[in-house]
Amino acid sequence: MIVLFFIIVLQISLIVHIYFMVSFISKKKDQDFRGFFITAIINIFMAIFIAFLIVLYPGQLRQIDFDKILFFESGAIFFVMLFVKLRITVKIYKKSKDPSNYHFNIFGKKVLHKNVATPQDVMIYFMTLPITLISGAYFIVKLKCL
Repeated sequence: MIVLFFIIVLQISLIVHIYFMVSFISKKKDQDFRGFFITAIINIFMAIFIAFLIVLYPGQLRQIDFDKILFFESGAIFFVMLFVKLRITVKIYKKSKDPSNYHFNIFGKKVLHKNVATPQDVMIYFMTLPITLISGAYFIVKLKCL
């Protein structure tokens, strides 16, 4: 089961790597680039190490139940994506209730200003939609089949 442990550690490291990449692209800080670079090196060497472990102990790979791993991972991804979407929705809702972020047109309808929803929020919301739907569908189907 040591191979399973290192595979899980590699997946966590990949998530941290993606976080540093997104953070560096959005903030342009040297600290984020260092984290991105360090996690890239760690991921490469850990993948090589896992490959050697699998070559030396192929029986451990056969013992891993990948259906359960995919079930838990899809559930985790689904709930993280729902949390992100909920956070963006609440942020936009709070801004839409602030009187400085809207005005009324000539017909008496409320018109929201551009600063209520930033382009980044809209992009994140819609770019994560396919991931949310795919992981959520897989998770719900597997949950129903239990």
